[in-house]
Amino acid sequence: MGILSKLFGSKKVVEKVVEKKVVEIYSPIDGDVVGLSEVPDEAFACKAIGDGVAIIPSGDMIYSPLDTEDMSIFETNHAVSFESKEGLEVIVHFGVDTVNLKGKGFERIGREGAAKTGDKLVKYDLEYLKTNAKSVKTPVIISNMELVDEIERVTGKVKAGDLLMRVTMK
Repeated sequence: MGILSKLFGSKKVVEKVVEKKVVEIYSPIDGDVVGLSEVPDEAFACKAIGDGVAIIPSGDMIYSPLDTEDMSIFETNHAVSFESKEGLEVIVHFGVDTVNLKGKGFERIGREGAAKTGDKLVKYDLEYLKTNAKSVKTPVIISNMELVDEIERVTGKVKAGDLLMRVTMK
């Protein structure tokens, strides 16, 4: 017995293995994945709102990127927010300055509340938005990064429903 064992008694050391939660976020739209730094809006580009990716859209529909009990569509239909069961907050913000269009170019399809991955949420008129918005680059961001340990991102072309990000939580 060592001196510390004599003084404090023998204690077993039990290691507890904590498995980290992983949340998969699927592409909410068809398009090409680019970095947030390519979004012509400082708040998104410098990750002030959160981290993630942006997508240059090629389709006409925003789908739910994950299963959630809490989904909200902004009044102007240009953005949708989600909270995963693990507490991860995700925002899909179609384009830049699209809030100024006051809903023009967007049609709400889904209902707020629970959503499943792949549910149709908002139909958009890509040609109208290309002409009338500052940019159609669409950030998909995690707004509560304090819960995130690591983000794995895909690159290149995606279809709605393809894996976009794998997030390991703290």
